[in-house]
Amino acid sequence: MSLNDHELQKYQKFLLNRQSSYSKLAESIENCLKSEDKVAKHFLHKVMIHNWQHTLHQLFERMHTYFGVAIIPINCSTQGDIATFYTSSLTVISEIIKFDFMFPFCRTMYNIDILFYDKTSIDFFGKMITVEEVVNSVVSQRFNELCELDLSNFCDDAEFTSKRIFFFKISLLANFKILMLRMGRDTKILNLSHNNLSVVPLDVLNFFIKADLTAVNFSHNNIPSIAELSRVSSKIEKLWLEGNPLCADLDPVTYVKTVTMKFPRLTELDGIPLNQNGIVYPFYRNYLCVPDRRTKMLVEKFVTLYFSNYDQPPKIRKKKIEPLYDENAVFTLTCDLSEADKLYYHYTQCSRNMMNPCKRPVYVQGAKTYTTKQHISNILSTFPETLHDRSTFTVDVLVHDKKSLQIVIDGIFKEKYSGTMFQFRRTFIFTIYTIRDNSVYHITNDMYSITYPSKEIISTSFLHPIRNMNSLSLINPTPEKSDALINAFQHLTQLRKTEVELRLKYHGWDIRDALKSFMVDAKSKKMPSDLFMDSDFSDSSSLLDEVD
Repeated sequence: MSLNDHELQKYQKFLLNRQSSYSKLAESIENCLKSEDKVAKHFLHKVMIHNWQHTLHQLFERMHTYFGVAIIPINCSTQGDIATFYTSSLTVISEIIKFDFMFPFCRTMYNIDILFYDKTSIDFFGKMITVEEVVNSVVSQRFNELCELDLSNFCDDAEFTSKRIFFFKISLLANFKILMLRMGRDTKILNLSHNNLSVVPLDVLNFFIKADLTAVNFSHNNIPSIAELSRVSSKIEKLWLEGNPLCADLDPVTYVKTVTMKFPRLTELDGIPLNQNGIVYPFYRNYLCVPDRRTKMLVEKFVTLYFSNYDQPPKIRKKKIEPLYDENAVFTLTCDLSEADKLYYHYTQCSRNMMNPCKRPVYVQGAKTYTTKQHISNILSTFPETLHDRSTFTVDVLVHDKKSLQIVIDGIFKEKYSGTMFQFRRTFIFTIYTIRDNSVYHITNDMYSITYPSKEIISTSFLHPIRNMNSLSLINPTPEKSDALINAFQHLTQLRKTEVELRLKYHGWDIRDALKSFMVDAKSKKMPSDLFMDSDFSDSSSLLDEVD
């Protein structure tokens, strides 16, 4: 059936209100709704609300609540004291008729007039397409190959803007059940950032939490309390909350502890990995100048972000820290490590001052100075994987004004696999750019200095691990706890008790790391059979399947 042949076509531009409404039209609307008439979805009806003095957001929120149906307005506007919008939903029109063309707000009853079938979808969109189809297209295009559904800043999507669709709140997506069930089935990462959310949209999240959703981004909204997160799935491993009021009144340690209590599987918060030593935040023993609260929060966030990402495997480190640098940043490294010691060649080859000045090459302008963020990240990715002891950090804030930030960080780190400790100093100089009224900080200079620490410093470093609720590890376990862990590991691997105990001790009583190491050894088929409880043990395939 074409638009012109449709039964509702005879009511085109009919002014529908309390006086003109009659049962025949209402029956036609109900028949279309019962038959799910697809053609009728291309008719657009002009709704006019008289004497409206409030915002359009308030209007649609109130109508949505009062009439109990989803309203996605098209081409909405206010002229004088009349607010107008178009809708293609016959359900909305039907409910308005049932409620006698009136609704209350702030102790006032507002009258509604409807210009029935005033336009078609072709008039607004240039082709036969429904609002539902537009929404389906926008949501589908925001799903990428990483199984991430990016709904950030969803209501201001360019497609909605060009078609004059006012998607005034993201929770309206809950009304597109078939679409959301399909997306919820495949989505592993859900991005809801920059949507002006004051509450967590549980009606939307309910489509995702029963599937494989493991990461959610709520950053840069207006969520006031962490209590709003109580019903989000416990499967979540990665969570972003920064930029919400709930973060403002909590110190970093309380913030992390509170979040991890609600999300026991969390491994990453606000882009910062929660490492195997537990939740470790910088402990600042000294400020050269006492900064204001804003400066302190900014510096704490940078130090945590930078060194958490730096302590990743080199390939990941390169990807994580490169965006922090300016396009034309400059990096230099100085160290007094022995040039003869080949173990430190990865540092000495990049250093500007070797211990033996006689062997130092003639200085050339620009030698050992690395520019551009790509070049810098390439150099830093050649260094071994590290662990920084942030409880040893001293941070000096030299300058923080509208144009720049300068900080000096002293502390201790060790190479993850060799265990060799070093003392370092990093001097960071940032240039501050203003983009859309936001201050953006980029590292323009990074001066890195490495030296040998004293025996006293070595003896007092890495002594304060914090128990991590997300880790399957024990810190200084009691005999009862260590026996329980040994028995569990022995059950999974069938190794002898002495071998199990050695492996667990080597991996710091972290059963996850110990099992990973065992898997590698077992798959290599090089493990002696006498390490197992059954000396005739030869086929480990079923065992490996169980451990997997």
